[in-house]
Amino acid sequence: MSVNPRTDRPSHQWTLLYLGLISIILYSMIDALRERGRNCFALYHIERQWLPIPCGLFAQRNEMAVKKRLIINFTGYEGLHPDAVRGRYMNSAADFNRLWRAKTQASRMLEEGQNIASMQIMTSGINWSTETEFCQYGTADIFDAYAARNVATRFATGLMAFLDILLTGTFWRYVRTSWRFGIFFMWPFALACFITLVTVGVALAPLSAGHSGLHLFWSIPVALAVGRVLIRWPGEKFFFSYLLDDWAAASDRIYGRNARILQRRQAFADHLVAKLRASDADEVVIIGHSLGTVPAIEAIADVWRSNPELLKRKPVSLLAAGSCLLMIAFHPRATGLREDMRIVLQETPVLWAEFQTISDIVHFYKSDPAAAIGITPRKAPIIRRIRFKHIHSAKRYARAKQNFFKMHLLFLKGAQIRNPYDIGMFVQGPVAFRDLVTTYRESAPPLDELGKLAA
Repeated sequence: MSVNPRTDRPSHQWTLLYLGLISIILYSMIDALRERGRNCFALYHIERQWLPIPCGLFAQRNEMAVKKRLIINFTGYEGLHPDAVRGRYMNSAADFNRLWRAKTQASRMLEEGQNIASMQIMTSGINWSTETEFCQYGTADIFDAYAARNVATRFATGLMAFLDILLTGTFWRYVRTSWRFGIFFMWPFALACFITLVTVGVALAPLSAGHSGLHLFWSIPVALAVGRVLIRWPGEKFFFSYLLDDWAAASDRIYGRNARILQRRQAFADHLVAKLRASDADEVVIIGHSLGTVPAIEAIADVWRSNPELLKRKPVSLLAAGSCLLMIAFHPRATGLREDMRIVLQETPVLWAEFQTISDIVHFYKSDPAAAIGITPRKAPIIRRIRFKHIHSAKRYARAKQNFFKMHLLFLKGAQIRNPYDIGMFVQGPVAFRDLVTTYRESAPPLDELGKLAA
């Protein structure tokens, strides 16, 4: 029997041909999935282990989404160390997950310097995933030292700071710019005056009643005890000692009296340079809450002076939430801070976005930091006025109304209602910060009810 080599190939050759074709098709499918792979199956280093985070096996990744973000977080005058900051933010992340149907995993805070630490956050939605490096820059250890001083020292340094603000005319600048902040400034010192008058009144009571001066031997100790009680209550209930320390620390910053604050400024700048140089993030968002805006501005200006190219390589934005920057910048001796502001506003490409609300007296509502200092910016700061009752639940907002510090901290709480201001979206969401404060400044980010990012 003759065999035609063109038409009568042995069956095993056909089998090998089919297997080859199938292998090529499978390889092409796997390669395509790998290109989308991070959307299908992301591996992330959590607690020093690589853990899988499913993101919807066949969902297509939105290529416009932010894949990596670097967050530099400057806290204000508060005694929260990095682990406590992590705990607070994870509460906000839980709000974010509920609101946007997302999943979040985060590593522990890893120490990288004195009160400098970072954690990795991995967030995933139906068709997006974002990797965030969250770096905490704080001064809680320095503020702990202020709180550890004796009562007399805290009282005296707080009153000296109060008198300095009055005598330099800084208080009147506060009132002209935001009268609400003027009330906040006066509160601890009005209470200090009340406590002083009561203490002196008790001490001099025997003389007022016509008794001998010998009675001062018992009236003065009693008066001091009464003063101590008033400092504890109602003083502590209304953060009396804390606010005195706050103003004492602000005064020390203005006059450069605390070497540790100056050293920390250098440490922040050096660490920020290293982070910007090493990061492959799509964008950098520097967050300054309350007085944290001051070291944030200083750090940006210091980086610009030493390594300006690091602020040009990728989008860098400043998020100033409930800013107390003008609390120090308005002081005549704060020339260095005003120069830092000028550099950030006039020379750097950094986008400055500021959020203010009428219900919080612990910041300069209705202020423009550039206009207040008399700076003509390269690009005007984006100033947004928000309402907490449109961001948080009625229950949370009602609780915050009972305490002005809780109200001030609502800037850092996760949103419970979809709206343009969402700290979770700024930190771990898929939309670029610049788009959030420009394109979506009047509306919620472009995610549907299931948390799917619009193409």
